Amino acid sequence: MFLAVKATQIEAAADWLATLVGPQTVVRVLQNGIEQAEIVRSHLPRGDIVPAVVWFPAQALQGTRCAVDLAENFSALAWRKLLQNAVAGLMALTHRRSGIFSRSDIAGLTLAYARECLAVARAEGAELGDEVPQEILEKFQAAPADMSTSILTDREAGRPLEWDIRTA
Repeated sequence: MFLAVKATQIEAAADWLATLVGPQTVVRVLQNGIEQAEIVRSHLPRGDIVPAVVWFPAQALQGTRCAVDLAENFSALAWRKLLQNAVAGLMALTHRRSGIFSRSDIAGLTLAYARECLAVARAEGAELGDEVPQEILEKFQAAPADMSTSILTDREAGRPLEWDIRTA
């Protein structure tokens, strides 16, 4: 089973999980963050949980294909995605789309913030190189200036944000 709801929506999915998941069920959790299994476990009394990292933009996808890749170092991949999400959070805080990263002051803030996040990731055992903050910044700078992310989309729609769950 694929559980593809935001962490803020797990509570609403709890009845579905209780009904659909049996002792032999494997639940693939498609969520942001590094503690998907721990967050879902309290709502999943049986079955196995397998976390995943999802790399989809906030806009609806049409005519595209999904790919599943196995990672040898899931922890590093999950932490890298969390760093990217932390940086994306700057868009929600400023209520601006990705064009904001072209500003030199925001680029500097982004690098400082991403380096601090990298230090936390490394303290937790993630094996990530010094180049990761710059790569994340460059990814946002290369994106269309009007690109959004799910956390900004949620803020604009007045929905609960994953901020506390992502950074807990």
